[in-house]
Amino acid sequence: MRLTDARTGQRAELRSAGRGLLRVCVHLSAGDRPAGLDDLRALLAADVLSRTAETEGAQVLLGYAAPGLTEERAEAWARHAGPLGVHPPAGHTDSLDPRALFGAPVDVHVGAGQPTADGPWFRTGPVRAPGVDACAGGPEPLAVRLALLGQPHQRPAALDPAALTESQALLLHWRQLVADWADAPSRPPHTEALRRAFSGFHEDLDTATALTVLRDLESDPAVPDGARFESYLRLDRVLGLELPGDIGRQRIR
Repeated sequence: MRLTDARTGQRAELRSAGRGLLRVCVHLSAGDRPAGLDDLRALLAADVLSRTAETEGAQVLLGYAAPGLTEERAEAWARHAGPLGVHPPAGHTDSLDPRALFGAPVDVHVGAGQPTADGPWFRTGPVRAPGVDACAGGPEPLAVRLALLGQPHQRPAALDPAALTESQALLLHWRQLVADWADAPSRPPHTEALRRAFSGFHEDLDTATALTVLRDLESDPAVPDGARFESYLRLDRVLGLELPGDIGRQRIR
């Protein structure tokens, strides 16, 4: 996996430590409000990174770091990020040197701000979202996740209520398709589709390519439904959109 290091502007290759352990530190802002979209986006990027590494057999140790970070604030961040499908951290620290948390050098830092620690730093772009609160009512939080996954993590992102409504509709559509395909004869996942998607994940956490792959699979008549089903499930292990969520549910048509 290669990420652009915010320090150098060059791609840095991530390598797991002994026994496939990858140490990831998310640097949060020092503010007291644990719902800022900029920091939530950094947590989302770290989650995608972790999921990608885990699908390939690595063990990921994820931690939070921020000045003055208390147990209460760390729990609040995990609680607000959870609805977006972000897994909770293994620990947290308020130290400027996050090695105190991991007991070893960090393999990659993720954050919305300027680099503050040694090692490769993947910087996520700011989020402009007038009228949007990721933790309030409206479309489900995973619609926010989908909308952000469709934009390069390191660039500024724009969200608005119309975009989230569109993302919600796409989520429901894909979940319906997966539920329908679940009854099809089993087939192996589409090899070329997975290759394209994971090539994107490996280059700067390009999730937009994976979303394009899902759209292409949906519309390609040459791909059997069983292969679509397995491919969607495989990619959802990284995308974290709960695409199999409607399998087995009764629907009123």
